[in-house]
Amino acid sequence: MSKLTQNKKSNLFLIAAILVMFGFRLIPGNDSLSAEGLAVLGIFFGSLLMWIGVSIDWPSMITILMLGFLPSFSFADTFKGAFGNTTVAFLIFTFMLVYPLSQTSFVRRCTISFITNRIARKGPWHFVCFLFAAVTFMGLFISPSVLFVAFMPFLEDIFQVLDVKKGGKTGNMIMMGTAFCISLSSGMTAIGHVWPTMAIGYYTAATGNDVNQFQYMAMGIPTGIVLIVLTILMFRFLYRPDDIGAINTEKALSLRGTVPPADRKEKIVLATMFLTVFLWVGPSLVKNILPDLYATVNGWSTAMPPLLGCIILFLVQVKGERILNFKEASSKGVLWASILMTAAATQLGSVLTNDAIGIKVWLSDMLSPIANGLPVIGLILFFIAWAVIETNFSSNIVTTTVVSAVALSVLTALPEGTISIAPIVCLVGFGAGICNMTPAGQSTVNTVAIGSGWTDAKSMFVWGGIYALLAILVMAFVGYPLGSLFM
Repeated sequence: MSKLTQNKKSNLFLIAAILVMFGFRLIPGNDSLSAEGLAVLGIFFGSLLMWIGVSIDWPSMITILMLGFLPSFSFADTFKGAFGNTTVAFLIFTFMLVYPLSQTSFVRRCTISFITNRIARKGPWHFVCFLFAAVTFMGLFISPSVLFVAFMPFLEDIFQVLDVKKGGKTGNMIMMGTAFCISLSSGMTAIGHVWPTMAIGYYTAATGNDVNQFQYMAMGIPTGIVLIVLTILMFRFLYRPDDIGAINTEKALSLRGTVPPADRKEKIVLATMFLTVFLWVGPSLVKNILPDLYATVNGWSTAMPPLLGCIILFLVQVKGERILNFKEASSKGVLWASILMTAAATQLGSVLTNDAIGIKVWLSDMLSPIANGLPVIGLILFFIAWAVIETNFSSNIVTTTVVSAVALSVLTALPEGTISIAPIVCLVGFGAGICNMTPAGQSTVNTVAIGSGWTDAKSMFVWGGIYALLAILVMAFVGYPLGSLFM
């Protein structure tokens, strides 16, 4: 059977399955079988058609999506039943959704649009600002490891075009700043980023309250922007690269012809990404205007939008090929080591903070003298500094797990209203991205940066340390007030 014939056959089975799923929902219920029972039968028969005639992998996502719309179960219960918890499902679907974007020319095209505009060409420092802004913007929704590895060859091209030399302070600064911004961006949003997602999950499991994407980004993005501004000022007035004046920013214009225009596939991927982000953020913007709509969409959980996005990319075909290939995306796009550790760490965090275990009371008793002797700002600085220092010498995920667990144990034992717990726990997830002092802090980003020859371990440690100190202050005096306002 030819590939074209096989595609037509699978598409017919897919259409039939979807018609069955929706058709059964239109049948009115009776005394013996309710309308919801008929809907479940429709999902069952439709799933069988897909598994027999299409595939057993990605069509199962349609089954999960349809089950989530059942009134008696909800998406949260569906994800919990299928994956153990919503956090694991969220990460799997988000990793798969972002993967096809990394296979396009988006990274180069986006960077070129930033660094070749009229303002960026006004001078070397304008250029540096827009270069850092470009990698930060892309890092808001792309994994730091994936982005840095994808960006490195293009950064080498930029250095070559601008005649930036190895061993010079400008090349060292740009490489360090790129690493700082990409790692930082992984804490500015929880879109496909493990440690902020884990921090939110720990807070929800311990308190029963939730932090949505809009609330987190309302704290994370402004905090990150302030930190980037201070980082650039640090480079300009403390680091002071003496060779930056040699950069001719007009030469960057030659990069415009190196990337082809966005094709149909890339446009569909970007539109799907936009839809996903809109479903995350949009409802919060109309919370007070359309409370019923907000409650409905917010009840779908954070994992539903990327699930829907993946299904769209599996369904849409370009030149006879589905945009998203399940085998390729699941093997190359999903960071399974992070998924497994997140699953284990989430349960570990729940156990650590469980009242019946006793660790929560023990930690509270042990740290109460310290906590009671500190003012509120002291407690904030204590946990933020702990997260930032630890993440520079150990795993980001381990840092998030340990510091979040202790923070929740201690802070929930304080009198109600003493301190805002959600911002501190979320800032632990944010702070896990301030991790550039040593190779252990962010193994892929830091080791590749140091191994490139443009920077070295000493520079990363010294300037990464100053940057970490700035981050602690910004998180405490900008991030925490913003988090208290929105969470």
